[in-house]
Amino acid sequence: MKVKVTVALIIVAGAVALFLLSSTGTSKPVYYYSPTQFLADPALRGDRVRLKGNIQPGTVKQSGERLDLWFSIADGTSTVPVHYRGATPDAFKEGMEVVVDGRMQADGTFEGRELIVKCPSKYESQETGTGAKGPASKT
Repeated sequence: MKVKVTVALIIVAGAVALFLLSSTGTSKPVYYYSPTQFLADPALRGDRVRLKGNIQPGTVKQSGERLDLWFSIADGTSTVPVHYRGATPDAFKEGMEVVVDGRMQADGTFEGRELIVKCPSKYESQETGTGAKGPASKT
């Protein structure tokens, strides 16, 4: 009988500990910030965050060995210069939406550690770019 109670108490204590650890680690529920949100909050400058924006045309520069990439991302209001070192995703091109995980450097450049290109959904309408295509109507 004592063994069953001890096992039950260990399971309950583990569940409570797991709940507390998972709930206290999420003090910042934002998955990523726009350039405007990021630049407006000086407290984020030293933190590792994710920025989401569109690659600005004319800002993309790549090193000869194609491992260093410089570009700027913008959200329509603010622009952040980015440096990323690593393999460039195949879908990377000007105008595309990207998410960059990294940290702002002292020189004002966002140093990216991870670069994700957000591909447009194959379910978006070609004409408007919004919403899913409905079923073909029969006439």
